[in-house]
Amino acid sequence: MVDPARPRPPQVFLNSGATELPDDFIKHLVSGLTDLGILNIFMDRDDWWGRDLDRIFTCIEESTIALVIFSPSYPETEWCLDELVKMKERANNNKLLVIPIFFNVSKNDVRNFEGEFGDRFMELRKRYTKYKYDPFRVQRWETSVMTISRMEASLTWETQSSSISIAMDIIREVNKELNIASDAGFSLPLGFHKDMHSKLTNGEVFVSAFLVAFLFRLFIARLLFTDMTFFGTAKWLVGFPIAIVVLYQLHCALTQQNRRAPDP
Repeated sequence: MVDPARPRPPQVFLNSGATELPDDFIKHLVSGLTDLGILNIFMDRDDWWGRDLDRIFTCIEESTIALVIFSPSYPETEWCLDELVKMKERANNNKLLVIPIFFNVSKNDVRNFEGEFGDRFMELRKRYTKYKYDPFRVQRWETSVMTISRMEASLTWETQSSSISIAMDIIREVNKELNIASDAGFSLPLGFHKDMHSKLTNGEVFVSAFLVAFLFRLFIARLLFTDMTFFGTAKWLVGFPIAIVVLYQLHCALTQQNRRAPDP
C-alpha cells in the first residue's frame, strides 16, 4: 500500500502532438530524467488519440514540469492544443513549470503563427470552425501557444542537432527547474519533494539571522560602537532577523519572477 504521507517524486509531462520524436532521443531523455529521480514520465503518444481528455488533464495536474515540443506539425490535432490550454492554466497559477522546445521551427514562427507552423494552425482553425464552431476554444488555443512559447527557459532543436545532445540539454534544464520548484510563489502538486537544493524555510532564516545578530553584538559591535544599549534590545535581536526573513522572501520572489519572465 502507498503511504499517502510519503512525498511523491516529481513527474514530467511531455506534450509533443503529432511530432515524430526519434527513439534514441526518448531513450536518453527517459534515462536522464530517471537519474534525476523522476520516475513518472508521461508522454502524449498516438495511443491516447481520441481518448477522454480528463485522464490526460489529471496527469498534467499531477506533474511538476511539462515539456512542450513545438514543431511544424504540432498544431495538427485538437487534443494537443487542449493539453496546452490546461498547462497554461496550471502555469499561470504557479502549479506547473513549463519548458518550451522548438523542434525544426523558429521561435518567431510559433509565437506569431507564421511559416509552416502558422499555415498548419490556420488549417486546423478553419477545419475546426467549419464543423464545430467554438471561437472561445480557438482563442484559448492561440493564447496558450503565444504564452507557452514565450516562457523561459526555452531550447531550440535543429534537424542536424544530435538527439542525445538535445536530450541532455533538456535534462539539465529540468534539473534547474526542479531546483527552483520550491521558490516563493510556487504551489506545486501535493507531495512534491526535493531533497537537494531546496530553499531555506523562514524559520531557518530567522534562527540564522538571530545568531548573526547575537554574535555581532557579542564580538563586533563593541569594537565599532561605544554605546551598546541598542544591540541588547528586542529591536535588534528580533527586528534584525525579521528584516532578513522579509528580504529573503523578496529575493526569492524576484528571482522567481526573473527566472520565469517571457521574452518581450
